[in-house]
Amino acid sequence: MIRKTFLFASILFITGTVGAQNWIDQGPFPDSTTQWRGGHGVAVDAENKVWVIHYYPDFRPALIAEDTLKNAEGGNIRLSGIAVYNSDGTKAEIGPIHSFVHEGVGDTLFWDAADGLRKDLRGIKADHNGDIIVVLGGNASTMYRLNHKTGAVMNRVGDFRFGSPASPGIDAAGNIYVAPVIADAPISIFNSDFRWIANVSLNSPGIGRSLEVSADGNTVYWASYTERGIYKYHREDEFSQFDSLGLIHEGMIVTSAARHPTTGYIWLGHSIGENDAVADTAGMFGPESELTWFAIDPDQDDMIVDQIEFDSPFTYCGSGLNRDARAVGFSPDGIYAYVGIFDVIQGLDAAGDCVFLAAAPNRGFIYKKFMRSMVTGIDRDPTEIPDGFTLSQNYPNPFNPQTNIAFELQEAGFATLKVYDVLGREAATLVDEHLVAGKYTATFNATDLSSGTYVYQLNVAGQRLSGTMTLVR
Repeated sequence: MIRKTFLFASILFITGTVGAQNWIDQGPFPDSTTQWRGGHGVAVDAENKVWVIHYYPDFRPALIAEDTLKNAEGGNIRLSGIAVYNSDGTKAEIGPIHSFVHEGVGDTLFWDAADGLRKDLRGIKADHNGDIIVVLGGNASTMYRLNHKTGAVMNRVGDFRFGSPASPGIDAAGNIYVAPVIADAPISIFNSDFRWIANVSLNSPGIGRSLEVSADGNTVYWASYTERGIYKYHREDEFSQFDSLGLIHEGMIVTSAARHPTTGYIWLGHSIGENDAVADTAGMFGPESELTWFAIDPDQDDMIVDQIEFDSPFTYCGSGLNRDARAVGFSPDGIYAYVGIFDVIQGLDAAGDCVFLAAAPNRGFIYKKFMRSMVTGIDRDPTEIPDGFTLSQNYPNPFNPQTNIAFELQEAGFATLKVYDVLGREAATLVDEHLVAGKYTATFNATDLSSGTYVYQLNVAGQRLSGTMTLVR
């Protein structure tokens, strides 16, 4: 089901100058048949490959080899790992990855239910070069950098002294900001060589699973879901100390965070489990906004300026914060977003009771892909009668960064108007909905695209028209 996600009217009123970006739901990722549980993180590398991690090792036998290790009693140990996909949902040439070795020291991801031991994945991010940073928890407490082309380990640092790390934040210079899941422990900064250089704070408030940092590294957002808000830290420059600015956006329960690569917005995944004590929270962060990722603009006093909502036809059930908005990542060009949810158990049996995924007749997906529409508006002229099915040359052309594309529909129908680069890769979706007959003008903003020639194509009921346009910076 295609769904466009728009900002609440209240958000439009607050921001005044920023409109919805129309994130268009591209459906489950990699496809609707991939039905995991425990989504725990997603990152997109420099080649647009999508790296996906999970909290649990089970329910994905097609991805990770299982039962290949034995514990002391001869019982099976289940392997965990990272699945890697191309942007179209096909499996990448590398992966799955379930062991890391660096200079003779390594970790294999596993769960040993009998002994209660495990080394599992707690967070994943793409760094400033598009390589992959992963943090391990359980009996590991280790951070690795993986080469995005080969999956090989490039850097390793272990024994954080504070237990399992939360998903890290990375600034534009490659510095890594990481903190423990637990409260009252340091938020540390490592440079791009994995060497500790400073602390943001010695005592992180509350329990959290993710943090993020502004591109310049001077503002840090620690997402504590137990404190129901985001703690903000700021410094004037890299030579200054961080000061705590307190809690912002109180009521938001955040378990994932990522910085958009082109806008610089900080995206925060908001969650409310059906049995959580704050499920009756009023206003913007109430139950109606569950499984929504909100974007805040650091340059506008952290105003909420955009959002993506996870929409699914399935029932996700369980107890506590089971429906966390646990994963978010963006393609390097900022056009695609990948989001995922964490659920302990999902699906209902015939009696309406919660059952594990494998036994559920209505099992569901937990990762979705969205595309950022770059249309700033589409207008229909109510006075004009269309002459037929036409697509006009965009105006102005060449353009920078905005242009208008006019088209006519003599009959109503489902219409798409898309933009492609010269290699045939989709760069933007301007229209994706049912339109009545009429004359239309779509305004296209190509701020996020590079200079070059692009093809725009109109498709209605199997009929196609196309034109070319040139973006000049």
